[in-house]
Amino acid sequence: MRGFYFLLSVVLFSTPAWADINLEPLLNRVTLQLHAEEWVTTKTALVSVGVNAAVSDQGIEKLQSGVLQQLKQLSTQGDWHIVSFDRQLDKSGLETVQITAQARLQQTELAGLRTKAKAMSKPGETFTIDNVQFIPSEDELRQANNELRNLIYQQAKAEMDTLNKLYPDQKYYLHQIDFAFPPAPGPLVMAKMAPAAAPLSVGNKQELQATVVLAAAPDFLTQKVTMAH
Repeated sequence: MRGFYFLLSVVLFSTPAWADINLEPLLNRVTLQLHAEEWVTTKTALVSVGVNAAVSDQGIEKLQSGVLQQLKQLSTQGDWHIVSFDRQLDKSGLETVQITAQARLQQTELAGLRTKAKAMSKPGETFTIDNVQFIPSEDELRQANNELRNLIYQQAKAEMDTLNKLYPDQKYYLHQIDFAFPPAPGPLVMAKMAPAAAPLSVGNKQELQATVVLAAAPDFLTQKVTMAH
């Protein structure tokens, strides 16, 4: 037990008196506003298709299962998803159904979509092309955001290296970083789907802002740490 008490006393008395000091108010801080941007290009368009139908209650299930199969007539490559399904009972006793489906399509598949949708329509069930938006996919945006953060980190490191070169005794480090995305620009919409001579990369500018705080301990604490070691 004597050995334990001796070890405890050594630990307590060897702890510097300044170790319990709250360093936050004492840090030498440099606050920066950093900005990075890049163009996110996409060769696919988000296509929204509207389906309007009037069916009996028994025909709802058949309609649900058949719509996705019919949409393959517009594109066999697109991964179609139903994003909304609304139904109401009209005065005639039929169910009025409104469906919105979406898929990302290559530009080579956009020509003639409205003509195909019209050919698929029949009395009591119509297909319309409601929107064609050239906006980046989630994967494309995620990759762009990763690249933008890396650019911000590189800028912050360059600033930190410069400070440490000018003030070698300060030993600046990355103390805090807060990211903020500016409001995204509106999507690029293709109103008329004329055949394109060649695939065209359509881009949206993606931006990222960051408030970066570089900090260093005060000189007297740095000196104490150096002396302690």
